[in-house]
Amino acid sequence: MLVPGRDVPENVSTHPTRIVIVDDHAFLRDVMARALARQRTRYSILATVGTAAEAIAACRELRPDLLILDINLPDRNAIDALPELRRVAPATRVLLCTGFPTGDRISDLAALGAHGFVEKTNTWDEFLHAVEQVSRGEYYFCSHNAGGAPESWQKKKSERTPLAPYLTPREKEIIALVAQGFTSKEIAAKLHISVATVETHRTNLMAKLRVRNVAELVSWAFRMGQAKPNPKTPLAFGARNQRNA
Repeated sequence: MLVPGRDVPENVSTHPTRIVIVDDHAFLRDVMARALARQRTRYSILATVGTAAEAIAACRELRPDLLILDINLPDRNAIDALPELRRVAPATRVLLCTGFPTGDRISDLAALGAHGFVEKTNTWDEFLHAVEQVSRGEYYFCSHNAGGAPESWQKKKSERTPLAPYLTPREKEIIALVAQGFTSKEIAAKLHISVATVETHRTNLMAKLRVRNVAELVSWAFRMGQAKPNPKTPLAFGARNQRNA
């Protein structure tokens, strides 16, 4: 049974992304639908369903722009259902979502035509970032448990930005300042937070980006455009960052 989204205007001039949500947990479906529907000019929730059969019917009837698909469904898993979903709605982008990821399954689903992946343990901001990127034609991967992004996604010529974990605004501030050579104490003073909070963010960043030390963290920041050299500190990764490593 298709359940129309709530509080979504039927005709909006900005052409919002039309979404079908598939998850066997009614509570999660409703939370995602209500939260996305609040952004009226960006997202339109066409339906929320709980099985693969309902997802196929919804895609055939509604032809959504984006399908948010739970990998584990009661009647069929996503590996079995995705080929048919892609067949009935080939233009629909597919964002996978699960609480039990494995690298092999994600790679298989990428090969079958999925465009992005998030875990249910990710933050809400990461989920929103995934929805935004996949709906605009990019490929997105954010997992703390399933290893790296599938090779097929990394090689896509159509992606506009490299696959990378979502960083919060605060994490972006901190990684930029670390890359410019500021110590944790100096960063804390600049951002009016405690040194312990800075250290916690640094630790979380290194885990999220899968880097082993500050040198790799700084290298990632410059490579991904998250930081620019500080002209006042020519040796951005010099003695100051060595003390912080």
